[in-house]
Amino acid sequence: MLTTQIVDSAAEAIEAVQAADVLDLGVRVYNRLVPDSEDGESLDEEWVIEVYSNAPAVDPDEDED
Repeated sequence: MLTTQIVDSAAEAIEAVQAADVLDLGVRVYNRLVPDSEDGESLDEEWVIEVYSNAPAVDPDEDED
């Protein structure tokens, strides 16, 4: 893995994926819920983009959550 980037919106995630595509890099993208930094009781969605020098392998037998 070359780097991990965390963004707040799907639009920003798409932009990062498009940039990686231009550079011929592999990516893994997923979203997750994290506690809100202000009140700690609600959840915020964030997008995680992992950038690789080539496409990550996919295990067809692995169950997705």
